[in-house]
Amino acid sequence: MSVALLPRLPSSEVIVGGVGARTATGSTALQVAMTVRAGRFRPRESHLVDRNGQPMVTCRVPAIPDVVYGLERLVALGAPPLALAAQAWMTQAEATRNTAPIPLICALPPEDRPGFDRRLIRNFLPAMAEASGVPIDPTRSRLVLHGRGGGAEAFLLALDRLRAGADAAILVGGVDSFHDPDALEELDRALRLHSPECENGFVPGEGAGFVLLTHRSRATGLPRSAQIFGAALEQEPRPFGANKPTHGLGMTAALRKASAPLGTGARRIGWVMNDVVGERHRIDEWTMARTRAFQVFQPEYVHEEPLAVTGDLGAASAAVLLVTACVRFEVGAAPSDCLAIAVHSDGAERGVVVAGEDRAR
Repeated sequence: MSVALLPRLPSSEVIVGGVGARTATGSTALQVAMTVRAGRFRPRESHLVDRNGQPMVTCRVPAIPDVVYGLERLVALGAPPLALAAQAWMTQAEATRNTAPIPLICALPPEDRPGFDRRLIRNFLPAMAEASGVPIDPTRSRLVLHGRGGGAEAFLLALDRLRAGADAAILVGGVDSFHDPDALEELDRALRLHSPECENGFVPGEGAGFVLLTHRSRATGLPRSAQIFGAALEQEPRPFGANKPTHGLGMTAALRKASAPLGTGARRIGWVMNDVVGERHRIDEWTMARTRAFQVFQPEYVHEEPLAVTGDLGAASAAVLLVTACVRFEVGAAPSDCLAIAVHSDGAERGVVVAGEDRAR
């Protein structure tokens, strides 16, 4: 079914007014989007070795030294794309002499991940403000420490605040890196690292993605690239490691809730990007969920798994995927004007963000 024959996409009051991203494949939103679309997979051996004495393979940013970990690594990953996402808004603010600090809602690695740097909780926001030059308001900012699902939770929190009129604009995104000795050692111990001896592992990655969200009425002069319809965070009652097999109920509920603003039976999703990277339990859960929630999709929709190119981006997944979609909307390379982004935490959190092309821009 062609887009021309579909009902008109509704209009959302929440607009994307700036984007930035960084992964192993690119240092700007355009580079990340186009290299992912081209399938430019860039894994590299590291100086860290697995239980068999072989170098661990990761997708990591070459410009950041391998011996940099924790807070310093995440700030180095996140500051440049944060500055790019805020650039147009800051330029407008300076022109009108309205230089009030802006809130940031950012997803970070979960606290229970081995190697988690506890300095992130206290020092991440001021370090990001200093490194990026973006005036972040610490009193209205928030860190979400729920891994991949936290990326969708960050958008849900931002949408609620914007729709309630609590903020004029909010920076939303995520930063994560699996390039940490303790994190990689635990993945290796659990047989989750992709290697010749492991049939069910993934390639760890790292990255950062940010967008600036604002009201449509305030988006004049901004490079509007997309509109956000909905976001949802649900709990999977039987996550990986539970005594009983999962039925994908958490993701099913998240898909239905996030797509509800499109209207019942009026418009459906034609494009999906998720965070599946090769682990069977994640593939099985996603397959069950998209089958149970088939009503939210067009009969023939495009399904993409970009993290198979970038490596697993953890808490940065939702934001980076949204940024790549925004770029593809802008350059006319999107397979549909309506997109769902689906993310699964290692824990119970399951999240979805639904966005669309802003044809009014």
